Amino acid sequence: MASIDATAAGSGAVNAPYRMCRFTGLKVDQAAETLIKVNAVTAVIFLAIGGLMGLGVALTRWPAIQILPPEWFYLVLTGHGANVLLFWIIFFEIAVLYFASAILLGSRLAAPKVAWLAYVLMVAGALMANYAVLRGDSTVMFTSYVPMQASQWFYLGLIIFAVGALIGVMEFFATLVVAKAENTYEGSVPLVTFGAITAAIIAVFTLASG
Repeated sequence: MASIDATAAGSGAVNAPYRMCRFTGLKVDQAAETLIKVNAVTAVIFLAIGGLMGLGVALTRWPAIQILPPEWFYLVLTGHGANVLLFWIIFFEIAVLYFASAILLGSRLAAPKVAWLAYVLMVAGALMANYAVLRGDSTVMFTSYVPMQASQWFYLGLIIFAVGALIGVMEFFATLVVAKAENTYEGSVPLVTFGAITAAIIAVFTLASG
């Protein structure tokens, strides 16, 4: 384990633990690395949950099997949509944003504790929304508005998840500022980072608008 060389990184640099990747030669901030792994693994878990629900829906539509009872079909379909089209994608996007900022730019993560707060809020919100769906009173798919109203726990879960995701995106932007201030890269940002910036801007508008 080593620390960032303040002289090489800029006069305003802050010491942070990192390691050198033996394959790419990239300087990897260990706090960012842990958060990337945790968010990516969590994304895959929600993808697996949503995938199993989708399999149940598909097998139910197969007349020879019809694995789910009628009252469970739209319930499971709602859970499938939320997990596959929302939770897994955004968890994975947060992991990509941290990689495109802290890792590709050789920077420390701006505020790891804030990033962990974002993760906890996202997990809590996703679990709360899934709980509301499995209770059976939030079978609304993506039409969770009047006249198809879901449980208050479903809406609260989505709001908490969105707040956590927004905090994660803000952490990404803050890390870009840190990288620029500490001169961890030269010239313009890499193309992957530029793409991540575009995705982050879209995410802010999407999450903020509900």
